[in-house]
Amino acid sequence: MKKSIPVRLLGFVMVVATVMIACSPKQQADEIKILMEIRPEVNYVTHLYTLAELGFSDSVYAAKYGHTLPQAAIDTLQKYKEYLTFGQGENGPLSWFFFRVAQETFADADALKIIMDGYREEALGLGAPADEMAIPTAIANVYVENYDYYLREVYPQAKADMEERQQLLSQKVQELSFVKDWERVTGYKWNQGDYHWLLYRAGKNGPSYNNLNDSTNTVWYNQSVDYQLAMFSHEFGIFLMQDSIDSIVEEMKEYTRKLDSDRDLTYVPWGAFESLACWYNCKIAGQKTADYHAFGNADVQTFCEIYDSLSEDGISDPAELYRIGIMEYLK
Repeated sequence: MKKSIPVRLLGFVMVVATVMIACSPKQQADEIKILMEIRPEVNYVTHLYTLAELGFSDSVYAAKYGHTLPQAAIDTLQKYKEYLTFGQGENGPLSWFFFRVAQETFADADALKIIMDGYREEALGLGAPADEMAIPTAIANVYVENYDYYLREVYPQAKADMEERQQLLSQKVQELSFVKDWERVTGYKWNQGDYHWLLYRAGKNGPSYNNLNDSTNTVWYNQSVDYQLAMFSHEFGIFLMQDSIDSIVEEMKEYTRKLDSDRDLTYVPWGAFESLACWYNCKIAGQKTADYHAFGNADVQTFCEIYDSLSEDGISDPAELYRIGIMEYLK
């Protein structure tokens, strides 16, 4: 499967990566592996976002490592906060710095600089005006200039903090069958190969479950185990349904923005999708799962009542449930 990741650079759209995923028939027939990994790259971007308060926070981490990021770097990231933050399906135009860098692998600052220079060349090659490159360049400089120090002074201890949790979660996920369970309740098939979770140490509070590509997600290392296991299933369901629902999400974003309403409806497309994942998760578990209680901003209870009603009427396709569910909710 080939999927392009579109990225918006200020007012200019560019494609910075094409992810190639190929699964042989044997891979698809084999049991999907759920891999729990620790890598410095995702920890580094979360480190930056936490210390610069870009939607993440962790007071214990900040007290321990706050001195490891110069004030000038924090000031630069804060200056462009509106471009960098993300959450509830609404991303700043430069939030791709978090996602793209987090999914890369690079050994040191020199290797990171090559990646950043590549982004710049792609943007310019696609016609981005040079004067629009000033902000991304300033952010990229912060990323590059502080990486070697992070690897040397922060990551070894951060990694040690996470290793025990990695072992525990790796053991727990082997006991779950949520891949087959989700395929059964949705009628969809997973064809992306092994499914990866990357643990990070910073950012206790924030948008902690983030997809980096078609089969990789991130998770803060020290949440309660019951919640993490529920979210592993929840986020896998989001991935499984994405291909059929993502285009409808964008359509619904445009639709809700145009509605004349006293209420802020921008959360609705995001909330409906998260709630659909909660609804299926509860069906799989036969009870209300931890994610059901965790998405207060999504109005899960109301959406799940709507999905129950639609299901009783014979609607079973996830994309149809999502689209009709939103229209029912907006009534």
